[in-house]
Amino acid sequence: RYVLLSRPFCFEPSTPYEVTIRLQRAGVTQRHPGAFILIDSLVLLPRVSELPGFHGAEAAAAVRQEELERYRCLEAFRMAPPPPLAQACARLVCSVSALLHDGALPCQCDPQGSRSSECQAQGGQCECKPHVLGRRCDRCTPGSYGFGPLGCSPCACSPEGSMSQLCDAVSGQCQCQPGAVGRQCDQCQPGHWGFPACQPCQCNGHAEECDPGTGSCLHCRDHTDGRHCERCQDGYYGDPVLGSGQQCRPCPCPGYPGTRHYHGNACHADEETHHIICLCAPGYAGE
Repeated sequence: RYVLLSRPFCFEPSTPYEVTIRLQRAGVTQRHPGAFILIDSLVLLPRVSELPGFHGAEAAAAVRQEELERYRCLEAFRMAPPPPLAQACARLVCSVSALLHDGALPCQCDPQGSRSSECQAQGGQCECKPHVLGRRCDRCTPGSYGFGPLGCSPCACSPEGSMSQLCDAVSGQCQCQPGAVGRQCDQCQPGHWGFPACQPCQCNGHAEECDPGTGSCLHCRDHTDGRHCERCQDGYYGDPVLGSGQQCRPCPCPGYPGTRHYHGNACHADEETHHIICLCAPGYAGE
């Protein structure tokens, strides 16, 4: 897209200028706070017809002006991305560039972001590595990060967990929705599982974390075991479920787990008498 100014503006050499762009759309009834526009570059084109060599009484100037109009070179110069230029337009753009810059300009391709030190004769565009842009190939494309010798890497922000597909240009950190964490915003917060429908781990107070995919509790404490740390380990008895008021206690069997004299590897409470019954190893009997 391009805009033609209603009247020309003369820039002074070595003077900084600030350009303000206002984007407006008539007839909008609903705002979209998450919408955005990416501006790749801003190019100011001269009024070619007023440059030396394109106006005046010289016959060569008239020929250049006639070629400029016949091949519609100005329209081609304004298009983004630019189409393949006619040979006459390519010759004219080199003449315009030489006039504006007092000769040819060096490519200055970035050694990290470009594939070589050579650039296109028209425009000076260097050949960029993956996900790299800029005339000199010196920065990452929007939606990528980590500018370096291999180019840039895609942000790959999770559509469910991130605010947008853009990330920090250095770290690659995406902007996460509430409840999502990780560089790509593709994980639940600690103590939760089931992304993107994250829910708290149910571990009965005996573990803080669970498997992010299955919800099985990790590293159950207090001699508990099971998917939700809801039962006692072998060699212990009780009801470790949250709210029961009980804890897992060692079975009152001879010896203790891990010794040669431990002949009951588990126990349970009798439902009627509530006495603790040891589950004896083969060849042993008794409570």
